[in-house]
Amino acid sequence: MKVLVYGSGGRDHCLADTYGDSQHVDKVYFAPGNPGVLYTPKGKRGLIERVPIRAFDEVADFCVEKKVDLVDVGSENPLGEGLIDLLNQRGIRTIGPRKEYVRLESDRAFTDDLLRKIGVPKPEYRVFDNPDEARKYVRNIGYQVVVKANGLAAGKGAIVCDDVSDAETAIETLMIKKAFGESGSRVVIEERMYGTEISFFAYLDGTHCMPLRMFAQDYKPAFDPEDDESIKKFGGNLNTGGTGCYCPHKLVSPWLVNRIIREIVNPTVNAIYNDLGWAYKGAIYFGLNLDPYDRLGVFEINVRHGDPEWEVIARKLSSDLFEIGTAVWEGTLDQVQQVWNKQHYVDVIAMEGRSKASKGWNKGYPGRYGKGHRILGLDKIEKGVTIYFAGVDENPEKGLVTYGGRVLHVIAGDKTLEAAREKAYRNIRLITFEDHNNSGANCLRFRNTIGL
Repeated sequence: MKVLVYGSGGRDHCLADTYGDSQHVDKVYFAPGNPGVLYTPKGKRGLIERVPIRAFDEVADFCVEKKVDLVDVGSENPLGEGLIDLLNQRGIRTIGPRKEYVRLESDRAFTDDLLRKIGVPKPEYRVFDNPDEARKYVRNIGYQVVVKANGLAAGKGAIVCDDVSDAETAIETLMIKKAFGESGSRVVIEERMYGTEISFFAYLDGTHCMPLRMFAQDYKPAFDPEDDESIKKFGGNLNTGGTGCYCPHKLVSPWLVNRIIREIVNPTVNAIYNDLGWAYKGAIYFGLNLDPYDRLGVFEINVRHGDPEWEVIARKLSSDLFEIGTAVWEGTLDQVQQVWNKQHYVDVIAMEGRSKASKGWNKGYPGRYGKGHRILGLDKIEKGVTIYFAGVDENPEKGLVTYGGRVLHVIAGDKTLEAAREKAYRNIRLITFEDHNNSGANCLRFRNTIGL
């Protein structure tokens, strides 16, 4: 069988790699992909092939020409732009929701209203189109809040606030300065919750739902809590698209999985199928909070695999991903068996840190970051440690270089969480992002507390 994964980041590379493990698949196309895949064993032997095409019509033509059996669209933007709809019109089998269904992620207010209507627990919230009204609200509400851009913001549109001043700054950032474009024209201001983050996934096939009986923990803040100097320089510990992840979550148990399915997943999926009438086919992500009183709540829903959560869940999953994908398309998820291995996995993300610019300095991700830093040390990585490539490019002279803020996912597995952590950190320290403007200094940055 032939599979095409559409995307270019670490999650998309992971999807391509996992499809490549299937007993049914002998070719994975990765479009538009990234050049990092060429440095992997599957890329070197041609099992995964990068196809540098981006236009949707060209992708559809390519799939027809190559007789691609299944297309998995990994990222929210192409889903929101209707790639699934176009491919289906051409008779191509897909995984991913149609454009209309992306509203679950792209319109927070719509989803929050839906959850409130069906009784799924979530924090108190209000929606604002007017920044003055939003400011007035946070001055009077009396408790800490999170200010969220209502639209797509690459996982970074939620600003966690400690006080009124933080909340007013967040409103300014999203609604006035438009840090995330038109996504911030409307904001959702919701009660700040405390507890433990849970990343939970399910597959839908238009009729059935298959919740994954395993979950992970994501780390959104840019810096470790004790990194006071960096937090001060950035004006707060900003949320990112994720700085690392581990699986299985320390709270995984049959009891809690059943609770999540009963209280969150089933009523939401019932509303999708029966209240909204959507024939949703694809993955759905539930960002959950378990508070100190053991109360579950939803803080976000996404219409695709999480990043970096998928990178560790995919390593933990022993079921054949192509069989799951085929069942999603054919409506036979009720016949799929979930199999999980006994390993623990830790993903530590190598990010662009402080680097010298042509004039002055780049603060590093999640602020302004440099590009074109040669990536060294990949040949030293231990066998059994997986590297997924995200923000990379290829330079004719330097070879593989940095291109984005989150550059590499370094994923290690072992019998215990502690051993997996030690292996991941031992290997990420072998990698260098060579700062060409600063005598070859290493400008790679990573958090030290993933999995603690």
